[in-house]
Amino acid sequence: MKQKSLFSAAMIAALAFSFSTVASDDEGDKKELTRGEKRLEKIERDYEPTGKTRYCVNLRFLRDSKIIDDKTIFFHGLGKTGYMNRMSNRCARLAQEERFMYSTSISQLCKGEIITVLDSFGRQWGSCSLGKFEEWKKKDKDDKEQEKDDQ
Repeated sequence: MKQKSLFSAAMIAALAFSFSTVASDDEGDKKELTRGEKRLEKIERDYEPTGKTRYCVNLRFLRDSKIIDDKTIFFHGLGKTGYMNRMSNRCARLAQEERFMYSTSISQLCKGEIITVLDSFGRQWGSCSLGKFEEWKKKDKDDKEQEKDDQ
């Protein structure tokens, strides 16, 4: 009976040691970023949030958009402004298809506006509602160089 409990204790100790070794190896490895995290990181290199939000953005001030993930779209504006739109719900296939359409009767894109995800053949895959537009400003060249130096 004593040998059996001694053997059990040795097995538990060996398992605990192997789990701690695996855990420490995982901590040393750098986590692989998702595609969305890489896209966001790229935008954060060039832009920074201003803290201002808008319910609507005039369409003539928007240049193009970049899909970050199924809940987030970054709209490049004219000049040094961009707008991050974080939807409250996941928009299925948005990140995978990377294209959407919208129809508006006014010259603005607003919170609550419905976008429709499209595939490469133009088929519609569902609709989602936009959130508020967070204003971002393009960083100065000096700020970008300082960040590179800090890394």
